[in-house]
Amino acid sequence: MKIIIYYLLLLVFIALLTGFLIQGEADSMSMKKMLSVSVLLALYVVGMSLVGEGKTEDERALHHRYLSNRIALVSGTIFLSFGVLYQLFTHNLDVWLLAGLIVINLTKIISLIYSNYRE
Repeated sequence: MKIIIYYLLLLVFIALLTGFLIQGEADSMSMKKMLSVSVLLALYVVGMSLVGEGKTEDERALHHRYLSNRIALVSGTIFLSFGVLYQLFTHNLDVWLLAGLIVINLTKIISLIYSNYRE
């Protein structure tokens, strides 16, 4: 149950941050606010990237599949986060980058919850 609360807190965090950025304040943000949003996004990326770490199976093929999925998820999350940060500093925030970040992480959360309770 603790892990689900962790997942949901990360999802709520990114939703609140997205809501704050979509309100139109991204154009008139001070440097202090932009740096704080940048730090919060970096912490979010680290927190979300570490979600779902568990025991690995002994089967080699399964391990390779999990490793490749992990690398793809982390690189996609980092790439979209850097895109959001770049657009924040150029004062031209594209909502689709935030939507992509949410979709990637929401899919991860839903699949982990499903896998956890499927058994």
